[in-house]
Amino acid sequence: MKLLVLGSEGFIGSHAVQYFRSEGYSVTCADIVLKAEPDYLLINPELPDFSSIFRNQVFDVCINATGAANVQLSFQYPALDYMINTVNVYNILDSIRQYNPGCKFINLSSAAVYGNPASLPIKETHAIQPLSPYGFHKWYSEQICKQFHLQHNLFTISLRIFSAYGEGLKKQLFWDLHKKISNSSDSIEMFGTGKESRDFIYVGDIMQAIKYIIDKEKFDGKAINVASGKEVTIEEVVYTFLKVFKRDIKIRFTGNTKIGDPLNWRADITALQALGFQPGTDLQSGIQKIAIWLKNQN
Repeated sequence: MKLLVLGSEGFIGSHAVQYFRSEGYSVTCADIVLKAEPDYLLINPELPDFSSIFRNQVFDVCINATGAANVQLSFQYPALDYMINTVNVYNILDSIRQYNPGCKFINLSSAAVYGNPASLPIKETHAIQPLSPYGFHKWYSEQICKQFHLQHNLFTISLRIFSAYGEGLKKQLFWDLHKKISNSSDSIEMFGTGKESRDFIYVGDIMQAIKYIIDKEKFDGKAINVASGKEVTIEEVVYTFLKVFKRDIKIRFTGNTKIGDPLNWRADITALQALGFQPGTDLQSGIQKIAIWLKNQN
């Protein structure tokens, strides 16, 4: 099976390349990073020409991992975020429509489309109420996927990924926490109250979820939650991280929040489980894997 990973140099994209090659897929990579490698296509970041990719090769599956994933920056540069997370999706799908209509398209969306849900767990049928331009743009991309399925019979699906983590992610909670404890001997400050919660999913589990989706989903334009189905507070995550790193450091939560960040998340993953998926990496095991990687970054 021929698979195209757009955004192959990013966090999820790079893991997808490694995982699906290990599964025996013929994987072609594409990104804006300038390098010369077999099965690698260079994308012009200013004028991306997706049509040339699908005009010259035929793919069975396309994973779109090109999107920007920075909530705070989407407030500062909303037009750029819109281009990357919304317009690119339209252009990719229009190219597939013209040259490779049999290709299954996987759009990496985000749980940010839900904002602050009225109740937990969050089902795919919950109200869409984004808190940021990023969340709105991911929602728009889902609608584009649905449009191309309904109007052009393309095979599309959007994955509402919750709090992804793993080796190679050089931003967000675990990376920031590592930098703080590396530069402190006795105490650090963290945003929020510590009582905020997330549904963390290890990147290796995301890859397995994508594999189940490729093999068993209908690709009928819908969106599906990709998460562990477990809620954990930020305070608990921080102390688990410190325990794994064997650091005795005092944590002070400032009570300040970041714009666009939700309060509490836990996903309903019934739809994903119906395909056979079960998360294989619990939080402590995932943090232990991150710890090994982080120690090699010093």
